[in-house]
Amino acid sequence: MNKADKKLFSRGDAVPASGIYVCVPCGFKHSYSEGDHFRECTSCMAGTTDGDQDFVDGFEMWEMLEEKSE
Repeated sequence: MNKADKKLFSRGDAVPASGIYVCVPCGFKHSYSEGDHFRECTSCMAGTTDGDQDFVDGFEMWEMLEEKSE
């Protein structure tokens, strides 16, 4: 996947493919399974009003780092 193909996801979006995703604001990595929903980052709290104010609810904050192979 090249940089132009990367897609960002917001809290509440459905996870399109199982894999490792990275929080754009802080770099925290989290494993999600296909069909889950993205949540706030438990490291920096991005996606909440308690987190970085540039990344509040509704902003794109998760990016796929590595897709899990079946």
